[in-house]
Amino acid sequence: MDVKRGAAAEKPATADAAFYREAGFSPEAAEAIVRIDSTMTKIRRSMTRRELVIEILKELDPELDLAALDVMGAVMHWHPDNEADATREVTVGTVAERLGIDPSRASRIVADVVERGYIRRAASQADSRRIVLEPTDKGVAFGNEWRRRKSEVLIASLREWTEDELTTFARLVDRFSTWGKRGLAIRRGESE
Repeated sequence: MDVKRGAAAEKPATADAAFYREAGFSPEAAEAIVRIDSTMTKIRRSMTRRELVIEILKELDPELDLAALDVMGAVMHWHPDNEADATREVTVGTVAERLGIDPSRASRIVADVVERGYIRRAASQADSRRIVLEPTDKGVAFGNEWRRRKSEVLIASLREWTEDELTTFARLVDRFSTWGKRGLAIRRGESE
């Protein structure tokens, strides 16, 4: 056996991996968890900076900020949780819920996006006493172009992935996305 290759193949155990081994994970699984945690930190930092988003936003409308973009995504159902969510009427309360922000903050951001002409207030079709938010033609055009440009970047980045890799990763990343919520519930002794 090549001593250099053998030494390189054996990664020294990290302190973090010891926690996972003590919890019953194999050494390989413990190291994988450490790599997942490290990768998630990189993703979180990247998402905090939102470099790609900011670049596309500057090209489309340099006057828009990230909060306005998030509101448009909430109003236009860019990332619904399910079919019912994709078709429900959107109110300021819905925007606050989807963005995880205070309703008064959502109201201020919505007012700015309405003023810019991307969304409008309208009477609800289900209850005319209620005001809902809907995209204007300008908003729909912006949303279509925004999604096209973002998709181009994903296409370029994922073109070499196989179908199996893409479908497996999509399933696993979705499953992993609840780790914090599930972990806290388990830690608190709550049932799921």
